[in-house]
Amino acid sequence: MNILVIPTTDWIRHPVPNRLNFIFDALAEEHEVYVLHFGLKRFSNLRERETKCQLLKASWIETQDPSLYYILNFPYHIWKIRRIVKEKKIDVILSTNILPSFAANFSRTPIVFDYLDHLEESASIYYPGSALGEIVKYVVSFITKFNLRHARSVITVTKELKEYLLGVGVKDVAVIPNGVDTRVLRPLPMSEAKSSLGLEGTVLGYVGSLEHWVDLETVIEALPRLDATLLVVGPGLFTDYGDGIKRMAEDLGVAERVVCTGAVPYNELSRYISAMDIGLNPLKMMKKNEYAAGGKVFNYLACGRPVLSSRMISLEKLLGDEIYYFDDVESFIAQVNSILSVEPATERFRSLAERYDWRAISKDYQKVLLEAADWCD
Repeated sequence: MNILVIPTTDWIRHPVPNRLNFIFDALAEEHEVYVLHFGLKRFSNLRERETKCQLLKASWIETQDPSLYYILNFPYHIWKIRRIVKEKKIDVILSTNILPSFAANFSRTPIVFDYLDHLEESASIYYPGSALGEIVKYVVSFITKFNLRHARSVITVTKELKEYLLGVGVKDVAVIPNGVDTRVLRPLPMSEAKSSLGLEGTVLGYVGSLEHWVDLETVIEALPRLDATLLVVGPGLFTDYGDGIKRMAEDLGVAERVVCTGAVPYNELSRYISAMDIGLNPLKMMKKNEYAAGGKVFNYLACGRPVLSSRMISLEKLLGDEIYYFDDVESFIAQVNSILSVEPATERFRSLAERYDWRAISKDYQKVLLEAADWCD
């Protein structure tokens, strides 16, 4: 097949790769995969990741604000997508973006939409507590529902999101969960990993973006009552959430026990996760989080680490009691102490992660694309 991917962000420079990077690097071994490459100015100075996909530049007007970037480039994206479809003989478009996905509807090519989470919340979260955020949420919701209803098929990550999509009129929905590259992320000896990072004692760790959908506030509030260090691995993207967390740690007198590394390349994460006694998935209660199951949980499991997550219905149904849950500061402290009191089940966690390896997941993804492109018998 000839596949055009319209991603959510800069394909090679965004500091946190998402599921499409892994899935389509795998599919590129068998198919011609082209990516509409958004060279977002905010990430222009970051190190590029390697990819097996073929990048097609899609920037006409550059701007720092991502929302403004997509608005200003919308006419160009309509023209660019139609040209790519014609010149590359595209069989199917896989899309996850908002305005560029709307532009793809003018190409008269089968579209599969990957609904990663509630996009209206994802977009508006960058404007916390503002009227602009509410406007963004309304507009994104309207455009996204149009894109979903006009897609030939929709892929999402949990059964809960599938039920939501069916409720808004989407007909064909496939559930394909998030996963992990178990060939890259592997358990390393904890003592060696801690030593290499200058850490000692109990380490609670978080890997991921630092944005307002994350609930590190609960973790920081619990830290004065725990004999542990918090290791935060990941970048701030568009807001000052990370700075707020650091200020909170200073106010509570635990700043010296909070270690922030910034962005770390995916292929180096094994050392950081292996230094953790517990991998954390702290999230605020919102639809974006409640009905989706992010990839960081599988990253921790691939390195053989127990996972402590905010209680989210999708994760409870997907992984059950294979991971641990907290509801507030008190339950977070109790769960940390409980987890630390038992021997870590490294092999069991690793085995669980292997069920969600990206290469296996890419095969399920391929089936949906083949059917949408009418390549199946």
